Amino acid sequence: MRIDIYSDVVCPWCWIGKHRFQQGVQLLGADAPELEIHWQPFQLDPDADATPVPLREAYERKFGGAERTEQILGQTQTTARAEGLPMDFGQGQVRVTTLPAHRLLWLAGQHGVQEAVGEALFRAHFEHGRNLADPAVLVEAGAAGGLAADEIQQMLAGDRGLAEVEAGLAQAHALGISSVPTFVIDGRWAVSGAQPPEAFANALRQIAAEQAAGQGAQGAPDDSGDACGADGCKV
Repeated sequence: MRIDIYSDVVCPWCWIGKHRFQQGVQLLGADAPELEIHWQPFQLDPDADATPVPLREAYERKFGGAERTEQILGQTQTTARAEGLPMDFGQGQVRVTTLPAHRLLWLAGQHGVQEAVGEALFRAHFEHGRNLADPAVLVEAGAAGGLAADEIQQMLAGDRGLAEVEAGLAQAHALGISSVPTFVIDGRWAVSGAQPPEAFANALRQIAAEQAAGQGAQGAPDDSGDACGADGCKV
């Protein structure tokens, strides 16, 4: 069963959703289908460039002030920490383009280490407040996930992976994906948002049963979970 996870590395609900999806698979135990997982690119803020802007400043402009920004960051951080994820918005996070990070994830996919590199990128941003447009940070995250530092440096110095990432972004648009995380299963079913683990388990169980019975696409449960889109994050 192929799972395409559309995600952005600066999306807090994508990190939470990744964790919950993994828990959902674990709930299935021996009944879990064999999964082929691919992380696909999505940009919440495609207009961002490599110039760092304090995240709170960017959020205050987007959400109309400091009070709403603190509410969003506080609620999201509390949810993440309750699930064992050390999210800390007091680390000076910045708004930057995530295009280089998506190129790194593409490279990780060529070596079968997307999950590990993705986790390193989430932790770099949400736990440590690192700048994900900084090549040194990307080299460090990629190496932590199992990639060779020299290959990462060579990729970032050129345009390797750029066309593939741009094609992935176009595919997300063609599929009508407007918020992340979105989990596309075998190209026919979609589960949106950071659903509870039980919802992921039920969706995978239902789809596996339909496939075994030779049924067509009936649709996975489509209640939207917490997610982020161009207009911000749902809390």
